[in-house]
Amino acid sequence: MKKLMIIALLALVQAGNAQSSGDRRKPEGISSKEMEAYTLKAESKAAEFFSYLELLTDPSANAEMKAQTAAEAAKLYKYDSETIENVFDEKESVITIQKLLELASAQKKKVRFSITSVQVMLIDENARRSEWMMTYDLIIGKRVVNVSQVFIMALEEKKFGNTKKLVWNSYLGEMRRYK
Repeated sequence: MKKLMIIALLALVQAGNAQSSGDRRKPEGISSKEMEAYTLKAESKAAEFFSYLELLTDPSANAEMKAQTAAEAAKLYKYDSETIENVFDEKESVITIQKLLELASAQKKKVRFSITSVQVMLIDENARRSEWMMTYDLIIGKRVVNVSQVFIMALEEKKFGNTKKLVWNSYLGEMRRYK
């Protein structure tokens, strides 16, 4: 947890420095245009997750729809064991994605989510994987929570018929509050 907080703070400082100097760090082999696309993808993945979470909180949704929605939300993460903030608890607490999806489904009242003030910064890379730190304001109803979240781009082998190709896939990672 302390490591993530330190990384988030460093990412914020580096983001300010990068923006002022025009430095746009990107993974090797990815053009500036592709990097911009992945930055937008990070933001859209986080927004997509919270859209699913919002659907899960709708008490009028039936069990089958909630199960399908939870399955789609879970696919946004590479690992089921990833931990994220319990956005339904005003105290700082960390739970697994599966537990958060269960809590969302059990809500008695629909909860609205949105994200603003998104910043994305490359924090680690190698030839097959890049990790980014996203910081954003998560709006939960009328409450605002400042969060940092890992976004992962991984070069993975995919099968297309009889052909195997390496393709970049993207996933959300752990999320923590900051400030």
